[in-house]
Order: sequence, then C-alpha cells, then structure tokens
Amino acid sequence: MSVTILVVSDLHLADGQQPFEGFTAEQQRAWEELLQAASPGGVFGEGRGEDTVELVINGDCFDFLATAPFLHARSRTVAQALEKLERLIATHQPFFEALARFLRQPGRRVTFVPGNHDIELLLPAVQQRLRQAIGWPASSEERLRFWPCPRYQPLPTVAIEHGNLYDFWNHRSAGLWTAAGEPLPPAEEILLSAGSWYYQEAGALIHQRFPYFDHLEPSLSYPRQMALLSLFAPELLREVVVNLVGLISHPYQPLAGLRAGEEGVALRLFEAAMQDLAAFQQDMARQKSDWQPVPGWDEQQATRALMAEYQLLREALAQASGPAASERTLLETVGRIFGNPTAGPVDGTGTGMCALLQREPHLRYALAGHTHSWRVQPLSDGRRCYLNTGTWTRRLARPAPEEMTPAMLAWLRSPGWPPTPATSPLREVTQYTFALLQAPDDGTQVTASLCAWESQPQPGYRVLATAPA
Repeated sequence: MSVTILVVSDLHLADGQQPFEGFTAEQQRAWEELLQAASPGGVFGEGRGEDTVELVINGDCFDFLATAPFLHARSRTVAQALEKLERLIATHQPFFEALARFLRQPGRRVTFVPGNHDIELLLPAVQQRLRQAIGWPASSEERLRFWPCPRYQPLPTVAIEHGNLYDFWNHRSAGLWTAAGEPLPPAEEILLSAGSWYYQEAGALIHQRFPYFDHLEPSLSYPRQMALLSLFAPELLREVVVNLVGLISHPYQPLAGLRAGEEGVALRLFEAAMQDLAAFQQDMARQKSDWQPVPGWDEQQATRALMAEYQLLREALAQASGPAASERTLLETVGRIFGNPTAGPVDGTGTGMCALLQREPHLRYALAGHTHSWRVQPLSDGRRCYLNTGTWTRRLARPAPEEMTPAMLAWLRSPGWPPTPATSPLREVTQYTFALLQAPDDGTQVTASLCAWESQPQPGYRVLATAPA
C-alpha cells in the first residue's frame, strides 16, 4: 500500500460575478480531470483501490471576501458567512459534485485547511453546510475534515500551512488559536485580518476597476499599484486613501499634504497617498496585539527595499507630471512602473516556512500557498525544502518596459475582463499547480514534486520541479 497526497491552494471560488470570480469553467474542467486521475485506476500512485489518496485544499478554496454582499465590517458573523456561502454553493454545484464523486471512491479523503479568505471554515455552521453541499455526513468525518489548526501534518515529516500567518497584513490568530496553534472554542464571530479590512475598503474598489492588478506574474507591489492609480485614476486613489484612513484609531486628515490644484498631479498625489498609507500601516501595527515578527525576516533590508522602490516610482512619476508630458514620456513612465522589481528579501510566507524547517529538523517538507506564485526552495543543507503551490486563478505575464505600446497602455487604462487573446495584450500564464507527495503507508521516504495539471493535448500532469529526496 502507498499514500498519495495532493495539495492545492488558492482556488478562490466566489459567486460567479466578474471580475471577482476566481474559478471559471476552465478551472472546473481541470479540477474534474485531476480528481478523476486521483481515483482508483488513475495516474497517481499504483492505481490500486487499497491505496490511500488524500486531497488537501490548503486555504482560500472559497473567497468569502470576494462574494456578495460586500461588507464593511471588522468581523464576520455566522449569519454573514452563511449568506455568502449560499451564493458560493449555488454558483459552483459541479465543484461539490466532483468532490462527492471523489469521496465515494475507496481510500479517498479530503481535508480543508483554512486561509485568510476562508477563515470562516472554522465556524461549525459553515462546516455543516459544506458537508450538506458535498453530501457527506458528519458520521464520516475522518473522510471529509475541516482542520481546526493553522498547521496540518499528514505525515511526520510534512507540514502544511496556508502561509498567511507569516504575512503582517493577513495574519490573524487572536480568538482562533493559542500561541502554540491549538484551536480555541468556536466563537459566533471571527475578527478579520487587517488585510481583509483593506480589501473591503480599498482592494475591492481597485479590483473592480483594474482587475489585472491582482493577477500579474510576478505580482505587483502595493506602491506600484498606487503609482499606477495616480496616473490612471487619481479620483479612485483619493477615494481609497479616504476609506483607509477612516480605519485609523485616531482622527486623521487624509491627503493633508496636498496643496490646492495638486489633486490630479500624479507625483504629488502618489507622495501624499504613500504618506497616508504609511500612517495606516503604523496604526494597524498598534492595533495588532497578536502579531509577532517572522523569524528570519530582515526588517532593515525590507525597509531599504521599500525605500528604493519608492524612490524609483517617484522618479518615474516626475517624468509624467509636467504639463507638457508627451505620450512617449507616459509610455516610458508606465514601463518603469511595471519594470523589474527592486531587489529585496523573500516574502514573509517563504521566510516563515523556511524558519519552520530550521526550527523543527525532523520536517523534510513545508508547504504553503497564499502568495499565488509557485515555488520550490531547498534549504542550504539540500535535504529539506519549502514548496509553494501557487494558485489556480488566472495569471497574466507582467508587461516588460519594451512591450509598452499605445495599444498596451490603452488596455491597461481601461482593461476588458475577463481577458482573451483577442482582447488583451497580456500573455496568459495560468497554471493549475499542485504538490504531489508520495510515501509508503508508514510515512517514511516521502517524495515531493510540484506539478501542473494540463488538459491539452490530453489530460495529464507535468512536473515543474522535484524537491530533494
């Protein structure tokens, strides 16, 4: 007998409304093919019925933030969560039917690990409704599980976390888990993370107007997003800043540094907005009593990288802020904003997961999602490895400076969504990534690979990278 574990993350099922839906017909087709391949006789493992195959959905399977009704609240009640969940279930019946077919096969299991977009999975009422949607009774809980802790260890040498606990903005543990990660008694209301507050007050507005901001590979930092807004939609940037400083715990005047007539000057608006966003972040840090710095994170290096990026963006915007800025100058400015990221430390999720491997040497593999970018990073000893399973949502190649044309600029200013090859100048780089873990049933000699499921020319998977054995 053998054990096969498939790990996916960040599917972002919503209620079907564009541009917020992350799981469309293309993802559903790949999903059904993957689960069929994990059934007896499929391509994973030996294909014998007595083999165990577990599907781990590692956070942000469901996107409660991107599902109507859109709320402006710092916490999520059971009633609010269930209202959103009903919309999710009604939109994605085939998703739940595919899970039900998978679970009816012998030796098949599904484990949900909570993420920051579906922290509502910790609510018993939400779990019960999802069991009903899948058609799987609570009496068979060992086959369909909702993991109550941030870390899941399906094998002695494997740790799986969504990864948001190492992200200042999306970290939230107060009221959910003890300092050791043990679950606290379920509450009737969950306090959301500061990142969720940001999304409700600003992120959703930006996503609706410029959805590609959240779908670029490599990702677009918040300073770069603010720089683009100062050029493309200054009125939206002003609205975002006003909304965010409204969350500050003391009276704060937004955009107080602007003089009369500077509201539409890109450079000045960007500078004032970044000053207010820095004040917002400082206040959030004071409000976050449960945050602890990520072990191994170099704050000085991060600050230097941020300041270097800020200076680069200021210089780029200065070119386009004059009254006689030409179209060529604007193209150069936008090209610089989209240009290669400044050098900086790795993300907090990667830093945290690597630190976990260092602290607990019995672990061989640490897996996360959250960042939406797949990754395989062996540690220096060559024996342990961090893997990130990326996302199944749409990913678009970030435009290079030399690709900045008038047609590209026109689309970036007013993007059609969803993009198609006929309507979008951005190249699609979406991949249905997952981790494949295999071991004998005693959990020894685990092998790990990061793979991508492909439907064409025929259904199957491609190995992107193999972790050290």
